[in-house]
Amino acid sequence: MTTTYLAPAPAARLLPRLAADTRYVLTGFPLGLLAVVVCVTAFATGLGLAVIWIGVPLMVAAMMLSRGLAITERSRIAAVLGRPVPQPTYRTSGSKLAVLLDPQSWRDLAHAAVRFIPSTIAFSFVLAWWAGLLGSLTWSLWGWTLPSGPDYQDLPELLGFADTYLTSVGFYLGLAAVLAITLPAVVRGAALLEARFAQILLSRPE
Repeated sequence: MTTTYLAPAPAARLLPRLAADTRYVLTGFPLGLLAVVVCVTAFATGLGLAVIWIGVPLMVAAMMLSRGLAITERSRIAAVLGRPVPQPTYRTSGSKLAVLLDPQSWRDLAHAAVRFIPSTIAFSFVLAWWAGLLGSLTWSLWGWTLPSGPDYQDLPELLGFADTYLTSVGFYLGLAAVLAITLPAVVRGAALLEARFAQILLSRPE
């Protein structure tokens, strides 16, 4: 008697990856805003007050917070890349100067300061593709609520198609199909853009 093992269907492998990448990108955007607002603001304020030493603890606190965000981000990018991210070595001395002189702490702070750039790019593409797909797919349910008349032209009409409801329905279903086919590649590319940027600054060189 022989046992036959069936390979998972492509959709069964693709959908979890698509969901994970979408979740990574959409949550990365608010984390990026949090990092740049809190960490950079606290560090800049501390730097301005450093001449009277009041700012030094604030600078250290900002760098420690960026370190905590970096630890969280390493676990997030490991899920995207499919492999563990090499953990860097931090200086373990308890003094404040150890934190300020630690190279990896500065790399963590740099990531907190600029991560919103790839996060914003990735977020914009993923949100646009998902919104376009869902909006096009359901256009037949809400398209009739849009204004009509000689002063209003829908996208199909602007592209030269006939100005009929069925033509618009067919056009948006076709657009939904194109967006659905390209969605996994776009979301995967956006997630890798954000994850590899973080990997450069946050991981220990192998």
